[in-house]
Amino acid sequence: MLVSDIVKTALCLAGRKDAADAVDSGDHAEDRELSHAVSAMLHCFNAVEDELARAWFPLSREEKLTPQSGRIYYTSFGRAPVKILAVTRGEKPVAHVICPEYLEVEGGEVTVKYRYCPAKKQLSDESDFDGWPVGERMLSYGAAAEYCLIEGAYEEADNWEARYRAEIERCRPAKKVRPVPARAWV
Repeated sequence: MLVSDIVKTALCLAGRKDAADAVDSGDHAEDRELSHAVSAMLHCFNAVEDELARAWFPLSREEKLTPQSGRIYYTSFGRAPVKILAVTRGEKPVAHVICPEYLEVEGGEVTVKYRYCPAKKQLSDESDFDGWPVGERMLSYGAAAEYCLIEGAYEEADNWEARYRAEIERCRPAKKVRPVPARAWV
């Protein structure tokens, strides 16, 4: 999903079709007011994408990395890791120590599975979410809610926030309910 498409949809939802049209034509950079609206919506998109990744739909990735002197610095990862989920060599877990700036691992190449938060995006970038369960609708609702809040349209912000939360609940994986065993009275 292109960020520009999400931003345009969110601008339309927030009642700023003029700014959405300006993104389409590329004219938003020439008009100060339209540029401000597009920049604010882009900021809102980044905030919503980050919130979804941190709180509701974690993004994970696997990479093959080779330690240098027993260390894999987080700067060598493709994305900035937030949580290391697993370190393996082949299919077997590898002993490792998580340090503030690096991961300590003995031996050669390992596969590291980790969670990450999305980097700040520009209009021409792609979203880190691929469409399911987080799609354009959810991101647009959230960005429109944030934008309306910034602009002081509190009633509209509540409306889009409610739709955003409903979309999150609709798309969240159902939690498995474990049955509670009956008590055995002796």
